[in-house]
Amino acid sequence: MFKPLLLITLVLFITGTGLFYLKDQTNYLNSPISAVDGQKLLEKLDTKSLNQINIQVEGTVVSLLQLQGGGWQEQSLIYEADTQPIQDLLLNLSQIRLGDLVTNNPDHHERFRLLSPPEKLDGWTKESHADSVTLLHGDGSLILSLLLGKERSNGEGQYIRHAGSDKVYLIPERLSVDSAVDDWLKKDLLAIESAQIAGIKLQNGEERSFAVNRDSAEAEWKSTVENLNTPDAERIKKILDRLALLSFAKLYKKDQEPQQLEGSAIEEETLLVSLFDGRIYTLNLQNNIAANENYILSMRMGILQDESGSANAEDSNLRGEMDLFNQKVNGRFFEISSWEGNELLLSDQ
Repeated sequence: MFKPLLLITLVLFITGTGLFYLKDQTNYLNSPISAVDGQKLLEKLDTKSLNQINIQVEGTVVSLLQLQGGGWQEQSLIYEADTQPIQDLLLNLSQIRLGDLVTNNPDHHERFRLLSPPEKLDGWTKESHADSVTLLHGDGSLILSLLLGKERSNGEGQYIRHAGSDKVYLIPERLSVDSAVDDWLKKDLLAIESAQIAGIKLQNGEERSFAVNRDSAEAEWKSTVENLNTPDAERIKKILDRLALLSFAKLYKKDQEPQQLEGSAIEEETLLVSLFDGRIYTLNLQNNIAANENYILSMRMGILQDESGSANAEDSNLRGEMDLFNQKVNGRFFEISSWEGNELLLSDQ
């Protein structure tokens, strides 16, 4: 009698264990942890409703504001931002898929370098604190606030978590975010084609000083001042090519002279560039030994006298362009590379 009861008990135990295991597996597959695996970080991003992007990387803060008239502005320098890296960042964010849930224990956040960034930048440490990317609506409401931790040590991937959440996930590839404010700026300074330039004048008090002009884009260059060292056509072309591609490496805060220039005896050199349409650009350059021999550049735009005195000068597009350009560059100091400055000033030979 005992043997049949024992056999029945054993069968019931095995059946119950199997049902418990099956139920446990079903619960796991239907749990939020499993459902998140492979889910997109951002299912849909409406860029029209996106108003601001705040980035904190390696203790540096970048704040990008979308302007009503179009375009973006970097807030700390109050300067036009380059839309390309912004588009790249948003595209990369939209393509991220969450991987494995690594932990939901907040005690492990520091281990993955995922502690929330401190309020004060001087309290940020690379070994503990996360980088962050925050997207905001125009009313200040949150679209996304993502904390970026360290990379996986034994394979590809990066640890991340949402701000305010304890859950740490692994994403397949590292999200690269530029840390320097200057990397987010629109760095083009002058978009002048060589055919537009009518005259060039260099003032530096040295033998390199010269002044040349031409009657048309097809005409030859000729010196406008006697007994000055006139460069040949090849060297003039070098200046024209550099003006067309001129860009800066670093932008200083408005109305703040670079510290290395304060009280400096470094001589300023001036390049005047006049165009056939009446525009004239003044570029003031100072060689700066303290900045890897880069040049510090300031600029302004004017209108040649015979053009500005015309009857419709006040209403012309030319004057409007001048006002916009000067509003952008007045009080600004741009750092350009040494080789770019040397090409503009013909001091590279």
